[in-house]
Amino acid sequence: MKVLKIAFIALVLVSGMYAKGSDPLTIYAALDEKTSKELAAAFTQATGIPVEIALQIEEAGTIAARIKAESAHARADVFIGGNSNFHADLASGNYLDKYVSPVIKEAKIETRFMDPDGYWTGWYLGALCFVYNNKMYEQTFKPMGLKPPATWDDLLNPAYKGLVIGSNPATTGGAYLMECAQIFRLGSEKAGFDYIRQLDKNVAQYTKGANGCIPLVAQGEAYVGFAWGHDSLKQKEQGNLPITVVFPKDTGFEIGCASVLKGAPNLDAARKFIDFLLSPAAEQINARNGYRYPVRTGVTMPAGVPPFEDLKLAPWDLKAASANVDAWKKQWAEITGK
Repeated sequence: MKVLKIAFIALVLVSGMYAKGSDPLTIYAALDEKTSKELAAAFTQATGIPVEIALQIEEAGTIAARIKAESAHARADVFIGGNSNFHADLASGNYLDKYVSPVIKEAKIETRFMDPDGYWTGWYLGALCFVYNNKMYEQTFKPMGLKPPATWDDLLNPAYKGLVIGSNPATTGGAYLMECAQIFRLGSEKAGFDYIRQLDKNVAQYTKGANGCIPLVAQGEAYVGFAWGHDSLKQKEQGNLPITVVFPKDTGFEIGCASVLKGAPNLDAARKFIDFLLSPAAEQINARNGYRYPVRTGVTMPAGVPPFEDLKLAPWDLKAASANVDAWKKQWAEITGK
């Protein structure tokens, strides 16, 4: 008993020394501020390791560009948030350090949500949706005998000319994944870009962010748009917005990732943080605040969020989506002039 007591005291002292004597784990987060702060606080509480969120912005592309610019002398340890395409691009450029968390096997998390090469870790999921204005449907489109938009092809209806809000794949990953969804569901690049060409005729504007359509549709400035389902459901619930959220068949989805940066000043702590993100506590924080789907089972989602298993996703090709980012963005720009 005396030996156990001494060992316990030593463990506490070591934990305290780690927290006080080491540099903080530095994180770049492409997430909302509330989720980022709660994750950092929970990690520190669980491990004693201090955390600094050096950059928090919901634009993964901006963070990825900064990581590349700082690669000679990495200033951060971990990049969290952003879909797998951003992390795969960093991995291909040798900006990431390989790490496969043992939690994946221990928690029986599906390996299809992980990088087969071990550079990025999937820790949440998101799916694209439509949002449409309830009042406009009841007053304008229902009397015309039209049903609410339920499929991607419904957005091509000439009745919606100038009433669709899109987003720009040059500035947001969500729009690029929407583009991928069309190519994958229709079976070829040609068919996918023919769809983009037809859709462009109905689009009033392309927003910079993936969720730019939500307030515009809610205010009646447009009838329908596409955005991330988790953000749409969250804004609808918390803002009591007059919109309906629909997950169409063959929709696009994202694997939200985390990765350890090459040359991370605190490599051991960075790996511990990746492990932590896959824990029930971290997954619950992300689900509660961000309405994002966890990759592990046993996490409670907010009311009104449909189970991920019930969504009808487009047949996805992660490698093709990652390999064609520049080419497919360029083709989209040529079609839309944006």
